[in-house]
Amino acid sequence: MKLLAVNADDAGLHVDTDEAILRCIRRGIVRNTTVIVNGATAADFLALAPETGIDIGLHLNLTLGRASAGPASTLTDNEGNFPQPKSVIWHRAMAGELDGDQVRAEVEAQVDAFRASGPEPSHVDGHNHVHLFPQVREALADLLPGAWFRTPDEPGFDRAGIPDLGNNFNRWSKDRSGPWPRTDCFAGHAFCRRPSIELFLSSLDPEMTFTEFMVHIGSRPGSPFVSSPDRDTEVEIVCSETLRSVLEDRGYRIVTFTEARSLCA
Repeated sequence: MKLLAVNADDAGLHVDTDEAILRCIRRGIVRNTTVIVNGATAADFLALAPETGIDIGLHLNLTLGRASAGPASTLTDNEGNFPQPKSVIWHRAMAGELDGDQVRAEVEAQVDAFRASGPEPSHVDGHNHVHLFPQVREALADLLPGAWFRTPDEPGFDRAGIPDLGNNFNRWSKDRSGPWPRTDCFAGHAFCRRPSIELFLSSLDPEMTFTEFMVHIGSRPGSPFVSSPDRDTEVEIVCSETLRSVLEDRGYRIVTFTEARSLCA
């Protein structure tokens, strides 16, 4: 048996995305989602989502909108807004310019906001993969010791200066002492750039026992990526009976992270 956890990123940012995610939960293979707690619709989504029976995780955010902990000199501007473009934070992280206490305060504020509005996060990842930053991962590990952590090691992911952080994170997650839930592999980067059923299937490694597959479903106003028709194409694909049938024929079981915990024990 092979386990597949399909996770929809970016819940809580816009009503159109939230509605698309809920539709893909009811009709498709999405069983997990991660929520940006400082997003415009996060509170409404966290109130609705538990009724669906899916797993809800934290999509930690350091690159979009306002910080939950307020202004911080290495993370935000004077008004508490995260800097734009998103590459600014990545460059600061790569250069060692992020203040560890400020990072921890923001991580803790977002975890607290999640807990105040919803259940305990079953899994965690980062918007634009900011959970790879050393200060972020350590804070998350302390605050959410039982959560599944995304390990974005899909072939082709290493690009634009990310390899060091990605590779260091992978080594850290493998070497961490004690029980540490992690998937065998990750997919979704290639798929979100040119979504098709064929690419979804070819992104899966049949030798791996447990795979997390990242999707970005439901277009919304914003950048070329989030407003692209590709986001609605992803909705059609994950709701496709053809895809579901092929996955079943290939021996995949669609799971939540909570279900995977007992199945992987």
